Amino acid sequence: MGGWIDAMTTADRFSTSWLQARDRFRIAAAAHPHHVDSGALEVVDGLTIDWAWTGARAAKQVLVFSSGLHGIEGYAGCAAQLEMIAAGAPTPTLWLHALNPWGMKHWRRVNEANVDLNRGFLPPGTPWSGDDRDYNKLDDLLNPKRPPGFELFWPRLVALLARHGLPTLRNVVARGQYSHPQGVFFCGEAPQPTAEIVVDLVERELAGRERVVWIDLHTARGPRGQYVAFLDGEPETEQTTRAKNIFGDALRAWVAGSEDGYDMRGGMLREIGRRLSGVRYDGLTVEFGTVSDIAIIRAMRIENQLFFHGPEELRGPRVDLAHAARRAMQAAFCPDDPHWRQHVLTASGRILDQARELIAAP
Repeated sequence: MGGWIDAMTTADRFSTSWLQARDRFRIAAAAHPHHVDSGALEVVDGLTIDWAWTGARAAKQVLVFSSGLHGIEGYAGCAAQLEMIAAGAPTPTLWLHALNPWGMKHWRRVNEANVDLNRGFLPPGTPWSGDDRDYNKLDDLLNPKRPPGFELFWPRLVALLARHGLPTLRNVVARGQYSHPQGVFFCGEAPQPTAEIVVDLVERELAGRERVVWIDLHTARGPRGQYVAFLDGEPETEQTTRAKNIFGDALRAWVAGSEDGYDMRGGMLREIGRRLSGVRYDGLTVEFGTVSDIAIIRAMRIENQLFFHGPEELRGPRVDLAHAARRAMQAAFCPDDPHWRQHVLTASGRILDQARELIAAP
């Protein structure tokens, strides 16, 4: 495309604040050679979800790239979007920037109500309940009601792993819970405004399309220095085969008890697929791998401790990236590692090409 967006370095792609990332997205989208429209939807405290259309607005086949559903993960997801936008591809695309701007601003994974938004897209009429029966047994380990400090976390966790195995524990923890509002993986007690905003946008902008491929960008899962793609929902054989032919070994199963999956309720991509009735739809969660699942859970645990039970001067939405809990979150979800960050940008070009191939596949 030329100009400012092409001249950005790796460091420039990775913003240091939500506001900086938002401004860069707006500038990059407006500079796209096929830009046709942009807008912003206010969520909370003046923070916005920004969107942009590139390519033919009335096209029947549309790509969607979204970032930041898990706040802090948006720093890498937004960098990936900048890299993709710089390619200037003509493919009709809806870009959704920072779906959880509050979480991104405060370097948290959740929103202002401590809700994991990727557990908050339950279909209307679905009860807001359904904890795994074993979650309460882990509550003191996962959500200690005291400031971060010396604890026997690792010995207790090793004992649980020896007894139950990682896939079982992953499913207990990551599927989400409804009983501990100050706990990790809290799903909420009612629909969140962000979820309603996203669903309204989807029904307004994507209704009447024939084909939609949605790529939701995340971080943490998978081997470091690689990306993995989870085909959402319960895909038919032909969907899986088609995606496997394009994504190869990066395609993984999102099935409880499998090596990588778990039984998640309220996922965004599954609900989007339900709303796009009659549309040929593939929703994929693409994850840029960082650290182990255990390190991810530990980082979320101590950051949650600090937020709710830490010293008064550090408690709540105060960003202190020098604190060990914040550093652990950054290491888990957006490592300050130039090699890892360059991998994200390099992989983004491949993911864009694969998405374009997938939407064109018969």
